[in-house]
Amino acid sequence: MKPDLIILDLTMPVMGGFAAASELRRLLPEVPILFYSMHEGPHIVKEARHIGVQGIVSKSRISETLLDAVDALAIHKDTFFPDST
Repeated sequence: MKPDLIILDLTMPVMGGFAAASELRRLLPEVPILFYSMHEGPHIVKEARHIGVQGIVSKSRISETLLDAVDALAIHKDTFFPDST
């Protein structure tokens, strides 16, 4: 299996989003990962970037940002909504 993009929530049963992203980054280092989550804040962005996640989309702004984020990641451009950096 070789996905073009992986979309994860931060809050998932069995394995949290950060742990899942870390494992996916190890297994599929070239595949962009996008977090789709209700959790926001600079600490979330910092941890996501540290793991190697290329983007975050807030569930509260999904209709405004999801397609733009997917398009950006398709051309290998990191994207964080909201941009908390």
